[in-house]
Amino acid sequence: RLSSGEGTASSSGSVVVRSANAGDAGVSGALHFSTGTSKDGNSGSAALGTGAATGGRAGHILISVGSGTSGRGGGIMVDAGRSTVHTGGDVRISSGEGTASSSGAVLIRTANAGDAGVSGALLFSSGSSTDGGSGDVLLGSGAATAGQGGNLLLTVGSGTSGAGGELVAHSGRSTVHTGGLLSLSSGEGTASSSGSVLIRSVNAGESGVSGWLAFSSGSTSAGNSGAVLIGTGAATAGRGGAVVLTVGSGTSGAGGAMVMHAGRSTVHTGGVLHVSSGEGTASSSGRVVVRSANSGEAGVSGALAFMSGTSSTGNSGSATLSTGAATAGTAGSVFVTVGSGTSGAGGHVLVGAGRSTVHTGGVMWVSSGEGTASSSGSVMIRSANAGEDGVSGYLRFSTGSSSLGNTGGIEVGTGASTGGRGGMVSLSVGSGTSSTGGEVWIGAGRSTVHTGGLVSIVSGEGTASSSGSIVIRSLNSGDAGVSGSLSFSSGAVTAAGGNSGAVYLGTGASTGGRGGAMVLTVGSGTSGVGGLVTVSSGRSTVHTGGALWLSSGEGTASSSGSVVVRSLNAGES
Repeated sequence: RLSSGEGTASSSGSVVVRSANAGDAGVSGALHFSTGTSKDGNSGSAALGTGAATGGRAGHILISVGSGTSGRGGGIMVDAGRSTVHTGGDVRISSGEGTASSSGAVLIRTANAGDAGVSGALLFSSGSSTDGGSGDVLLGSGAATAGQGGNLLLTVGSGTSGAGGELVAHSGRSTVHTGGLLSLSSGEGTASSSGSVLIRSVNAGESGVSGWLAFSSGSTSAGNSGAVLIGTGAATAGRGGAVVLTVGSGTSGAGGAMVMHAGRSTVHTGGVLHVSSGEGTASSSGRVVVRSANSGEAGVSGALAFMSGTSSTGNSGSATLSTGAATAGTAGSVFVTVGSGTSGAGGHVLVGAGRSTVHTGGVMWVSSGEGTASSSGSVMIRSANAGEDGVSGYLRFSTGSSSLGNTGGIEVGTGASTGGRGGMVSLSVGSGTSSTGGEVWIGAGRSTVHTGGLVSIVSGEGTASSSGSIVIRSLNSGDAGVSGSLSFSSGAVTAAGGNSGAVYLGTGASTGGRGGAMVLTVGSGTSGVGGLVTVSSGRSTVHTGGALWLSSGEGTASSSGSVVVRSLNAGES
């Protein structure tokens, strides 16, 4: 036992154990504090400590290595005991307890570097293992009863040259099983909100850009790569949190792009890109809004493009815009509208079927909804009402031109009816309050090398009764005009040696009855001479004029009909 002298009224004496200074060609002697070995039991402990203090603080324990002028600095090594049959000994470093205040800090750091070096590295690592798991590395702050748990800060020091130092977190690698999990979780709030998790790059300096963020799973050589999931948790008594993806604003150049791509496959179909609103199990599901932002004062709002990609061998993909089916209600509407503007012509709505360079172009099909228990829906194509200083827009139904072959036909008709009559086809011109009424013009096709097209107006067939009538008439006139005239005429011929077309007016033959009558009458009037009926044959400038033939009907089994030419009875004066 080695003990200094007691000082009953002052300090006790010091105990100094040291080797003497070395000579010019040697080293100072080593100090060795060690217990002896033991053959049957534990070897003795080695305790290094300072005594307790009643009216002051306990003394420090300093373990330091002296400085040198050549070679690396001397090391300090603390090793716990090795065991050949059980767990090795612990190394525990603990600060002093403060029973009435804070406990002491534990500071592990390397010293500052010199002018031509770097500061030393810090390595916290468990040892390797040949049979079993290697040891854990736990870094955390203690629990607090009447306060908040201490923060855990991992920071990289600032520098004045080169890129900033990196902060890298890697979970464990496995050569036979799944690699280790990397879990980053905020603190639980058992009586309030849980903590936030903030991952962001720091603001850029004056001549750089802020750092980018990459969230990606690793590549794979045999199997699927890992998924990337971004979502909010379920809420029991509230709504689920929002997921917001935004691009920051800028003051130069175009705004930053936001790009979403599904996976590419070199041997199968590419990945699906699915955008879906939230389900409302007791109410409506959420909306999906795809829109460009409002434009500034000197620009236009951004365009929206919904299209499938091109295809080099096969059909390109379809584009479907529709609403879902409804079990106990009306299915949702589909609106395609162009916004209003205050200058220039209104924006267009263009619908074009697909073009083909080797076959027939695509069909454009506009169909109303089926009503399985009632009427089907209407199809209405109309231009909007005109403003105060314009006309309403016209409607044009036309097939395209053809350079080799016939152009397409136009068919306007109603469907067949099993238990009712077929629907009507009406062509009418709206009324006006100035100038002549609008015209209805029907013209067959013109041909530069053959006969022009036929105009055929036929009433509907009545297979069990009469066929329908054809009424061609002008409407009644107003108070200060006359009713419109009717003109049935073939066109003129300008080429020598050709006749103009004939005009035939007759009734059809009847198998079990008589042929229909033909009546030419002039309406009665209340002023002036009655209207004329004039029948003239053709005039010729080089040959005999045309014959006028008036003949009654033949009666093959009885008398032929009479021909009566007479004026009506005169009036009283």
